[in-house]
Amino acid sequence: MARKRAARVALPILIAVMAVAGLHVNASVSYAATPHAKGGVLDLSQWNPKSVFEITGEWEFYWNRLLIDSQIESSAEAFAIVEAPGEWNLYETGLGELPGFGLATYRVRVTGARPGEEYGLRVQNMASAYRLYADGELIGGNGAFGDKANAPVSDYRPQLGHFTAETDSFDIILQVSNDAYAVGGMWEPVIFGTYEQASRFSGALSAVGMVSLGGIAFVSLCFCIFHAAQRQERDVLILAGVGALMLMRLTIFGNMPVTYILPGMPIAGFGWIDYLTLIWVQFLLLYFVYCAYGSIVRKWQVVTLLSYCTLVSLCVATLPFEIMMSAYMLLNFILLFVIAFVTAQLARAAWRGMSGAPVLLGAMAFMLALIFYQMFFEDRSIGFYLLTGAAPECMVLFIAQCVIVAQRYHRARQLEVSFLKSQIRPHFIHNSLNTIISISRGDADRARDLMSEFSSYLRGFYDYDSNELITIGQELELVRAYVALEQARFGEHVKLEYDIESERLLLPPLILQPLIENAFIHGLREKDGGGTVVIYAKRTDKGKALLGVRDDGVGLHAKDVSVRQGVGIENINRRLARMYRTQLVFSVPEGGGCEVSMSIPWKEAAADARVPY
Repeated sequence: MARKRAARVALPILIAVMAVAGLHVNASVSYAATPHAKGGVLDLSQWNPKSVFEITGEWEFYWNRLLIDSQIESSAEAFAIVEAPGEWNLYETGLGELPGFGLATYRVRVTGARPGEEYGLRVQNMASAYRLYADGELIGGNGAFGDKANAPVSDYRPQLGHFTAETDSFDIILQVSNDAYAVGGMWEPVIFGTYEQASRFSGALSAVGMVSLGGIAFVSLCFCIFHAAQRQERDVLILAGVGALMLMRLTIFGNMPVTYILPGMPIAGFGWIDYLTLIWVQFLLLYFVYCAYGSIVRKWQVVTLLSYCTLVSLCVATLPFEIMMSAYMLLNFILLFVIAFVTAQLARAAWRGMSGAPVLLGAMAFMLALIFYQMFFEDRSIGFYLLTGAAPECMVLFIAQCVIVAQRYHRARQLEVSFLKSQIRPHFIHNSLNTIISISRGDADRARDLMSEFSSYLRGFYDYDSNELITIGQELELVRAYVALEQARFGEHVKLEYDIESERLLLPPLILQPLIENAFIHGLREKDGGGTVVIYAKRTDKGKALLGVRDDGVGLHAKDVSVRQGVGIENINRRLARMYRTQLVFSVPEGGGCEVSMSIPWKEAAADARVPY
């Protein structure tokens, strides 16, 4: 038992860790296969131009200067060598401690290029104004130098520039100006490759972002519809809220759709969206676990996190933006702690065997590992950019919840089938007991025999699971018991005949007995001299089983069809619809009477299965 519990906890976590470890392996392989700047020089001589790469490594850094290559070559400007991308207020250089606000120039000398080749460069989303030069040519830029936090966001978008190399060496220069954020610098690497490859990468990044936006929006809408239909599924509605927040976050990443949706929004809006979605996602995740597994998470824990999120939201709304920006790392650590706490609670739920907990644990463990990886490991690989643009942590969580919703639907279906069968049982039991009571008044021995038959019927009946298939022979045992009771009550003038092609044919339990009862009550009782009921089961040319009950009673014309379709018939129809997407068919056979048939898949039990008929 303990081993099984440990597996429910350890296996989802192990899978999540292995998935994120795969990212690290990919980053290591990608890093080794692409060139990097060293001492301000990027050598392309060993580069295989089959895909784009990030210009990471050591760039020349000119603080408080906006320079182009001709100015650098003609002067003796002092510079430092820094790792880029990075935040310049964290650089350890001989220039002293650098503030977040200010301006600077990054430069890398490219060698080993192919003259006449058209190259492409993409600058990822940055909320700082910049100008990008290649070989002395301005090929991209956004914003205006000196922009404050209220500058319109429509001026800040990722840029894809291109130029044709005239010689085998040239300079790439990135001028950056930051007067809006407490953190300045080259936030993201410059993507480099042939123009064809760079365009393809830019298109792929856009496609991934749009697919992610559409996918999360669709699943969130489905969750809302599901909640509207069920009402009790509050955890599904909470995940729809998580999806809405993730949609907002996706608008500031990749190609930054927010610059098209809200072009007049200030660039500080990047930070507002980032902060507010970051803090409220973690609250909804904890609240989600609280609603799904109430005994695991305490109410005071939810209230505490709600108070924290409300306080931070008020600070974002009232404090100067640069103050909040300086607390970014602290908020990230709190996020990591909250996600770790939620993961631990799901691990407790999985240990206790709570429904769906292992699946959710795997999704949350993946989210935790991915956040940890992003905070403490620098992955600048192309694959990682494409992956993060798809919001995998949210998609994995949604997929996990979809699995749980499917499991809930399956359990609800099982319960409904059981309920439908339970509606049939009292009906037959009531009629049978009344018959035995009636006979016991005049023939005690016969009543005892019938009670024995009835006991055998009940014992066999309750041995069957609601989703279990039984052989037609086992079903006919139940039919025989019912007919014995009816014949005891109404006489031997009611006959039963069989036309069964295979005794091992499998069918749902209690699918024929109500049809026999229907034939007796509405077809033969009102016919003078009784009649005959035929049960048949034949294989069709399409590999189906045609099952039916035919009687030569008063027929459908003597009574309205709706009279023949009582509770028992309705329940059979609902079971057939659930299991096989089919229903009963009523018809009038040659010679009159009534015939009720159904078509189900032909499936036989093993040769050694019990077929008592």
